[in-house]
Amino acid sequence: MTNALLAQHGYDAVSMRAIAAAAGVAERTLFNIYINKDTLIATCARERTEDVINEAWVKAADPGIGFFLSLSETLSRRTLEQPDVARALAPVLIQHADIVGLHHVYRRYVGRALDELARQGLLEEDDIDTLTGLIGQRMVSAVTLWSGHGMIDDTLETQMRLAVCQVLLPHAHGNLRDWSHQEARRCVRRLAQAAISPLA
Repeated sequence: MTNALLAQHGYDAVSMRAIAAAAGVAERTLFNIYINKDTLIATCARERTEDVINEAWVKAADPGIGFFLSLSETLSRRTLEQPDVARALAPVLIQHADIVGLHHVYRRYVGRALDELARQGLLEEDDIDTLTGLIGQRMVSAVTLWSGHGMIDDTLETQMRLAVCQVLLPHAHGNLRDWSHQEARRCVRRLAQAAISPLA
């Protein structure tokens, strides 16, 4: 309900009164639960993000690299399926990051995948919290850049995959280092091809 209003009217134009009316509840009820509009919309942003990342986790071929591939695919696909909602929520992820609390969401899923890679000896355990935060920041940055028309739709997933590789590569060992290096090169080639395709 709130996401639909945001997509239609934008963050600034949506009021607690409009959200309450659409939900069929008293405006005071919303204030009792959420305190203010920022908290309500930040809660919506967190719930939507958690739903998307959980979908990526469930669909992943494995809890390590497979998850990061699934994360990039799922985040980009769900963003592009509801572009107006994604564009309305993107600024909230930046401006109200403390209320949204995405770090906890990313720790639950991304942290678990990194834990698995560390268990396999492909990462150092001491790096996991930092890498979790960096991957979360890079995913949010990609969506924010896309929402401001800073990248084309067809490159969003590739940009996310490249971001994962760029974060992991300096810290990876063995097969993970090799994969990150090769995948980063593939992503750069895809992005280069996307950049020249419109001219062809």
